[in-house]
Amino acid sequence: MSFSAQFLNPSAAAQQLGVSAKALRLYEQRGLVAPSRTAAGWRVYGPDEMARAAEIVALRALGLSLSQIARVLGDDPQGLEPALAAHQTILEGRIRQLAGAVEKVRDLRAGLAQGKAPTARELVRLLGPTAECLRPSLALGRRTVRTTRRAAVELYHRPAGQRQNSIGQAPG
Repeated sequence: MSFSAQFLNPSAAAQQLGVSAKALRLYEQRGLVAPSRTAAGWRVYGPDEMARAAEIVALRALGLSLSQIARVLGDDPQGLEPALAAHQTILEGRIRQLAGAVEKVRDLRAGLAQGKAPTARELVRLLGPTAECLRPSLALGRRTVRTTRRAAVELYHRPAGQRQNSIGQAPG
């Protein structure tokens, strides 16, 4: 591998990590990452620096502050406990939301199988708790609700081999 293939400039490193070059400079200022320098003084990120920066990005995604990250990367894993607990709570909340959404869809499909078309309100409920407080005409527009309802009913009243959604795929 050539030098240029092994080392990335700050812009390329930031793009690969999904952060800004400014964030990488901040990580450097806080002593979290130490990029190498070219003979001209330009910062470059090699494999080790990229691995370290990826750890920092992952810890930030868990909700850790940069000072907490410094402690964790400095072999103080106790700084992780509050962030992991918060992340677990978020994930458990998502699981509950998804389980509720699956149950709503299951009920609507069972109703369709019995010939009962869902109401606009029932379809809006699929969007989640914030949409339930909206009038269907405001949430989706009356015409859209009717069209969506009609499309759902038509889709599930077709023979199984002929079912396709609006993009030509069989429903999964």
